[in-house]
Amino acid sequence: MKDKLIYSLILIIAVLFVYFIGGPVIIFASLFVIFDKCVFSRVNVIPGPESVTFTTVLVTLAYGWEIGLLFCFFVPMLIPMLINNFIGEKGVINKDFTLAGFGIGNIIDLVCVLIVYSLRILDIFWIMLIIIVFKHATNSIASALKTVNYVPDYFGIILNSLFNLSLVFLFHSFWLQMIV
Repeated sequence: MKDKLIYSLILIIAVLFVYFIGGPVIIFASLFVIFDKCVFSRVNVIPGPESVTFTTVLVTLAYGWEIGLLFCFFVPMLIPMLINNFIGEKGVINKDFTLAGFGIGNIIDLVCVLIVYSLRILDIFWIMLIIIVFKHATNSIASALKTVNYVPDYFGIILNSLFNLSLVFLFHSFWLQMIV
């Protein structure tokens, strides 16, 4: 019962954060991340869109680095953990699915906020390209440090990068309209 109360309190604080910040970007970003982390990741059989990367770029460009850091702390990390703990293991097909996830990826996302903010004069496509390269490089280094005889999945990295960059390219005007 105590855990449910703590989860509920954190969820209420996160919802209030989204409500008070307001705006279409933060609402779209929050819903996109929650859907990805709480629904899509349960059945994910292939790597899909980098929801946290997209939303980090959008929120940071729209609201600045302070809100970007708060967003990366609350929305991709805490809210999905709370929702997934409420739902439990129901409907999980993905063997890599976890109810709670805090790790090096969350720290990389926080660093990405600062990189995005420093690159804000560039076009969103170039920002996304730099962030994707940075994230894949740092994730590969982290995996190499954790795993003996680590071999990067170059095909998967290239496929994931091309897929996500094509989403930015194809919906370029949509992304720009959201952050303006």
